[in-house]
Amino acid sequence: MQNRSSVKGLSHVSAEPSAIFLAHIESPSPVWGYDGERLGHGRALALDRTSGQPLCLLVGRGRALRSLRPVPWPAVRYDSRLQAWLADVTAPLFMQGPGWSSAAGRIRACVRRAHLYYDVYFEMAEEP
Repeated sequence: MQNRSSVKGLSHVSAEPSAIFLAHIESPSPVWGYDGERLGHGRALALDRTSGQPLCLLVGRGRALRSLRPVPWPAVRYDSRLQAWLADVTAPLFMQGPGWSSAAGRIRACVRRAHLYYDVYFEMAEEP
């Protein structure tokens, strides 16, 4: 698993993403946190429609896409050996972060809040 201090520069995810495209993941894989806790399953990717760049992995804890929580793309990686996503965040940090109810249709606001929420966390982790 990667070291939390190795995740730098989350600011390359724009604070005001342009139009967002939501790509659902057909076969969701588990998402494991930095502390070894299972966060849920990777259900969708939020992509910048203009550039095609991934912004966040949207993690769901249930069987449906009813409630999702984002993890910024620079803080996740896929481990093909484990067939799972590894996130560079702890379970408590993830659970206190922004969430998105698909019924509310507020994906853009959720992605923006995730960027701000996790940027502050990683900046604090880098300070001596």
